[in-house]
Amino acid sequence: IPGYGIGDTEIQTYNSGNIDAASTPDIFNYYTNLSNYLLFPSQIQFFRFRVEACSDAFILLSSAENLQYQDFYEICIGANSNQATSFRRKYNTGAIYFLTTLDILSCTEKRTMVVRWTLDGKITLDKETSVGTEIVMEWTDPNPIPINGVGTMTGWGANGLWAIEHS
Repeated sequence: IPGYGIGDTEIQTYNSGNIDAASTPDIFNYYTNLSNYLLFPSQIQFFRFRVEACSDAFILLSSAENLQYQDFYEICIGANSNQATSFRRKYNTGAIYFLTTLDILSCTEKRTMVVRWTLDGKITLDKETSVGTEIVMEWTDPNPIPINGVGTMTGWGANGLWAIEHS
């Protein structure tokens, strides 16, 4: 992304346990809110990050800046022991997307990804590689939730080291 990536903010997330939005009503309380680090990706509708985690790196796209609301999207990168990526809308509505993404994460190196969203509800997760960018997931919500807050979390036995790019 031209002109982006002037700095990084590193965030360590520790294993939150065997939880996700399907099983935990107050899941947003387990997320690290990026606004606590003065990062507001909701204002530019994307964020580029690098994450090092063995599995289960979660991203919360919330309708509330403080994340404390039941309207959100949850992306789990490296679900099922780093074999899949899942995506769900709101609490307990199940996975909208559940796709095979073998070894998308790494225990020993940061993997670069970008989450983008549009006001008309299109949400995309891209993975950057040495040969270019590949779309991991893309979905358009027919009734989009406005995204005002973003959080990160790791769970299901995994810790994570995130480097969030900012300008």
